[in-house]
Amino acid sequence: MLYYSVNGQPKSSIDISDRSIAYGDGIFTTAKIVDGQVQFLSAHLNRLAEGCHYLKINFIQSQAFVDEIVNVAKGFTTAVLKIIVTAGSGGRGYSRQGVSGAQIIVSIHDMPTHYQAWSEQGISLVNGHIQLGLNPLLKGLKHLNRLEQVLIRDELDNSPADDLLVCDLNGFVVETSCANIFWLRDEQVFTPVLDDAGVRGLYRQNILSFDTSIEQVKEKMSDLADISAMFICNSVMGIVPVKEFNNNQLDTDSVIHYRHQYFNYILDKECEKDR
Repeated sequence: MLYYSVNGQPKSSIDISDRSIAYGDGIFTTAKIVDGQVQFLSAHLNRLAEGCHYLKINFIQSQAFVDEIVNVAKGFTTAVLKIIVTAGSGGRGYSRQGVSGAQIIVSIHDMPTHYQAWSEQGISLVNGHIQLGLNPLLKGLKHLNRLEQVLIRDELDNSPADDLLVCDLNGFVVETSCANIFWLRDEQVFTPVLDDAGVRGLYRQNILSFDTSIEQVKEKMSDLADISAMFICNSVMGIVPVKEFNNNQLDTDSVIHYRHQYFNYILDKECEKDR
């Protein structure tokens, strides 16, 4: 880690009674730092606030907390920011009665070195075997209960592919091990419906705002046999083309063109804020 704090204080440990340890009782977000600024910071902070409100975690987003993030980010050209909000510390048992206030953990990490190569050259993707459970109560949330992703990552670590395509228990495509996914068929862009599983990533939401013609669908792995192109995305890696899906070559030029259009859309939005 390049930087870490707990509740604004330089600290690399938390109480062993913290509910994040016992129950994964908390939420997190991960952002990219570029030239000393956190990309889409407001959206990430809103995501934390909305997630905590839904999970009934008493999270107060103070100005001091925001100032810490903004000031610390200034010291990095390129890095990864992670913010975790836990429900706090308490005794044994599921009840939050008597639990202390929320704990805010801020850390900054090196940018994964392979993401640049992925962005330029594309990745290989194959079907994964582990299926996500159906959990509509927690749909879309980036909560701390990530054991399914840990098992999926273990499968990926023993695969020659760069990433795995992941389905739910009904066999519908959801995401990859670490990213949301989109595909093209006859110039139409598709992405999975995330009603029962998966994370509604901020980058995914931005793309849906950029391209309102995208269709959110329920498709199985076998339905993707006729696609022409595919890409994955998250807030750290951005849009990454899939060059090979289940050993079949895909068109990456159309994804690169699409990414260029998306970047122009984001730049236009930023310019509008400055006017």
